[in-house]
Amino acid sequence: MKYIVIFILIVQIQCTFGQIATDKNPFLFSFVDGAKCGFVDSSGKIAIEPIFYSADDFSEGLSAARVNGTYGYINQTGKFVIPAQFDYATAFHNGFAIVYNNGKPFYIRKNGQKAFDCPYAELGVFENGKAMVKTYSKKYGYVDQNGKLIIDTAYTYISPFANGLAIIRGIDHTSGSDMDKSEKENYGAGIIDSLGRIIVPFGKFTNILDYENGYFKVVLSEGKTNKEDEYSHLIGFMDQTEKIVMTRKEDSDCKIDGNIHDGLIKVSLYQHKLAGKENNSYSSQNAYEGFMDLKGNVMINDTNYRYAYDFCDRRAFVKDKKWTYSIIDTKGNLIAKGSFRNVLNNTFAKGLAFVEVGNKWGLIDTSAHFIIQPKFDEIVDLGMIDDYFFFRDANPTLRTLSRELYGIAKKDGSRLVDTILQSFDKRGFVNGLLYCRIDNKNTYINKKGQIIWQQQEKKPIELSNLNIDVMNRGYFYASSERNKNDLGGFGGSRNKAKKIQKKDQFLNHTLSVWVQTESRDTIYNMINGMKVFVANTTPKAIDFSAQDSRLYMKVQALNNQKEWKDIEYLPSSTCGNSYHTLSLAPQTYWSFITPRYEGDFKTKLRIELKYIDPKNQSSKRRERKEIIIYSNEYDGSVNPAQFWRKDNYSPNGIMDPYED
Repeated sequence: MKYIVIFILIVQIQCTFGQIATDKNPFLFSFVDGAKCGFVDSSGKIAIEPIFYSADDFSEGLSAARVNGTYGYINQTGKFVIPAQFDYATAFHNGFAIVYNNGKPFYIRKNGQKAFDCPYAELGVFENGKAMVKTYSKKYGYVDQNGKLIIDTAYTYISPFANGLAIIRGIDHTSGSDMDKSEKENYGAGIIDSLGRIIVPFGKFTNILDYENGYFKVVLSEGKTNKEDEYSHLIGFMDQTEKIVMTRKEDSDCKIDGNIHDGLIKVSLYQHKLAGKENNSYSSQNAYEGFMDLKGNVMINDTNYRYAYDFCDRRAFVKDKKWTYSIIDTKGNLIAKGSFRNVLNNTFAKGLAFVEVGNKWGLIDTSAHFIIQPKFDEIVDLGMIDDYFFFRDANPTLRTLSRELYGIAKKDGSRLVDTILQSFDKRGFVNGLLYCRIDNKNTYINKKGQIIWQQQEKKPIELSNLNIDVMNRGYFYASSERNKNDLGGFGGSRNKAKKIQKKDQFLNHTLSVWVQTESRDTIYNMINGMKVFVANTTPKAIDFSAQDSRLYMKVQALNNQKEWKDIEYLPSSTCGNSYHTLSLAPQTYWSFITPRYEGDFKTKLRIELKYIDPKNQSSKRRERKEIIIYSNEYDGSVNPAQFWRKDNYSPNGIMDPYED
């Protein structure tokens, strides 16, 4: 379990749970109580008291844990058997763990000693005696357990190995022109075996797209048609013996979308010319989907199938123009016609599929017979996990309060736990227990639906400084009048600028950032903070680039080399609408709160802010010139990993375009 407090919207505790400790000892399950974490056994009895800021799942008998600013490894009694000495540490796998100091990774063995010299930017876990590594020049290779390269770091990409083979990519060019001989020999994609031997050399195929179900999807050639200047590709599928089992030209009338499933390939089709129609320009109404066999013949070709989904268990779902689902077999015969309003994940899994009929969900087999009659309001898209699934009941009151509660049901449709779970571990039951949250308390329940451990009644919140081991995500949000030239900026803020009341309140005739270190404030009544002001005492408005109302503003700290380094970061967004402009009028200021950081490393901190140069305010964001200013410096303390480590981040749905 990694315990990390990050205030983005609220202070959160993110955990993973329930890993096996050793074969001989009982399972231990992590829990959080207040600001610390510990472990319980499978009966719910506390095995290790909650004294750690961070503690990883037990793996191979050890857990990476942090009491103060650095990590070591504890055993099942909670004793450190590898002393705390690493900025960050990860779980052991096959006798090796990846640890970090000063942002640089290396392997250690279970005696705590460095395994070998490791001059790589990124390391992977050891599997089958080898681990992927990435150089600082962004090339990939594999090393053995002694650090010797068994696959040279010569590739810009290596896919996961499947049946002993992996796709590789060489020199990355957007065009094959203007390359010398050595570059041409290493351009494109190839295939290697687990020893790094070239099975399919670069250049044999124009591209190798992916591998699935025993076949590589390859591009044999590509080019433009003479008539409409459209690209056409010759697509093929190759088995593991390098035999091409099918080739087919791909063009605007027939595009190969899928891979081989049950001997068929999903294709996008188009009715290019319609009888009696003079204007046959492209229209989505004339597009539909079907299936092709391994001879390249379109075998299932029904213009009513607006969408088709890959075969699984010799069945496929198709959606007609009325947006209802049917089931077909591999010969195109209808098993069920227009019977379903929705299908979970659009496929069967192990011969079963969750389907919606009349606003209720049930479970069917491949003959479309109901195993569970439609009676659930909603099924969580995880589907069936070890004969259990999670569901939600429609509750307008709860949805109004922006809360959703989950329940657990068995494969026969009976309810194990009613809708009382606020959240749960998406892996389901791990070693017999499910971690979840009930009544705002961290909880473990067993497969009988019984609570075997629950967080104690909440104690009065004790304010604390922010003690973390990751870079904090940007949080300085502000608002202003909308810039008429902006397209984006839909993520709003209520933090409006205020008028400066006293002339001596801020520095005169300038834009300034001031951290009021003597102030006392809190963040969500949990974290100690202090006030920060951005003030404009110039006679003109000042503009700022922003992401959904977030200023380009972050805290920095002096590292042990006396260099100013960011301990906060601004996430990148894939949506152009995230970016816009904020403006601070003359003689006004914004106010914010920044946390009081706490760690083992005592240092100086400051805040950096970027604003748009008034002399170079290009309408194109990337062409703007920006000026950087800094706040006053102040005393504080941080942990070493705050200088370099970002926590893993997953977007919260399609309305969250941020990547990190």
